[in-house]
Amino acid sequence: MAKAERKTGKSQEYTEMDQAVAPPPVRDAQGLTEEDRRRRRSRSIALAVTLGLLVALFYVVTIAKLGPGVLDRPM
Repeated sequence: MAKAERKTGKSQEYTEMDQAVAPPPVRDAQGLTEEDRRRRRSRSIALAVTLGLLVALFYVVTIAKLGPGVLDRPM
């Protein structure tokens, strides 16, 4: 036995544990992993919040330009 083999107790060949590789990510029907779905959902939420804020801004600016009397007009 070589000196290195005596210290570690391993032979030069790799054991099964040394060759273990992480399994491939699980994909759904669209080919997305859990990480992909999480990222897509966070982007969708950010886009929805941004769009909502833009709509609110346009509403406030429109009311400000028309003036407060726009709500008091006769129907």
